[in-house]
Amino acid sequence: MNGNQEQLVNEYLRDLSLQGRPFMKVKSNLKILLAYLEGANIDFLRVKIRDAQDFQMYLTTAVHEEGNTCAERSGVLSLPKGRSIRYSKGSILTIIGSVTAFYDYLRKKKLVPANPFLEIIRIKQGKNLPKNILAEEKMDEFLRHLKEFWKGKDLIRRRSVYKAHVIAELMYSTGMRINEVMKLVPSDIDFLRGTVRITDTKSGQVREGILNEYAGKVLRIYIERTREYILFGKNDADMELLFGAKAHVKTWLNILLNQESHKLGLGRFTSHHFRHAVGYHLLKNGCDIRYIQEILGHRELSSTQVYTKVDKEDLKNVIDAYHPRRLNHPASPTAGAPEELERAVIVPSSPRAQSKGEAEV
Repeated sequence: MNGNQEQLVNEYLRDLSLQGRPFMKVKSNLKILLAYLEGANIDFLRVKIRDAQDFQMYLTTAVHEEGNTCAERSGVLSLPKGRSIRYSKGSILTIIGSVTAFYDYLRKKKLVPANPFLEIIRIKQGKNLPKNILAEEKMDEFLRHLKEFWKGKDLIRRRSVYKAHVIAELMYSTGMRINEVMKLVPSDIDFLRGTVRITDTKSGQVREGILNEYAGKVLRIYIERTREYILFGKNDADMELLFGAKAHVKTWLNILLNQESHKLGLGRFTSHHFRHAVGYHLLKNGCDIRYIQEILGHRELSSTQVYTKVDKEDLKNVIDAYHPRRLNHPASPTAGAPEELERAVIVPSSPRAQSKGEAEV
């Protein structure tokens, strides 16, 4: 990165920081672009639509070291030793999104005549069922675990898990995105009606979230009795916001949830899993998909329909429950049979016990 590039990138990141927007991931994504342009000998202020399209194509074939933020490939940058993986479609779209916003910034500063990344044909991300959506009983186990915040090793940890407990109950009740949670103010909560005023982070539209009885009680206690203690002394606390900060809540919460989830052997877990669980659990319990679309604030029904995909565990359970040849069904000829029939086909203890004249089946 030359001096001019570095100065413009730093100014842009500083601008994002002043707006209270996360910028570390953006910085990493811009490094990927600039490394590519340098390797291809393209001036970053003279990028054409074809160059932008080629960059996206490069990302679909590029490999990078796991845990490294810089994409590398032979002929552009030397690939470091380590486990190399390809970018997912979601990661590619995130990178392109960061780059597009940066070139909008350059255009507004009149450093480029147009934004070439607005003109490219973007790859389409398949709508797949998210991994590790907890079953209802597992979600209940996880929420009860967070409720036991008083078991924390010290006051700091107890308060941290308590705050996560409050946010978790709120998210599982309403299906909110974490970025929507971060923007809440106390006046967005209507305890009388049991609702939350949610500003959609993608469309900017306002929708109502519904508080279940328990989530409402937890939130009322937090607002009326414990919030000032939880936020007291926080350097980045914004007392106008319900949970005190925009910049670091998402990172902090995801780290804590993942730690607590692994303690229970539940695997990787982030705040967005609550939102997926709401959609998935409502659908499995017979809720009309159009209501789920409204609850989650999806503009397109296709976004909600992802929850109709049956996971493998459910498919196994369906077969075991309804297939006429399933195990342990009283009418099935195979009921209890595997262990009983094993003796009929097991190899005798003495190889000579088998007659030489027997034909092998």
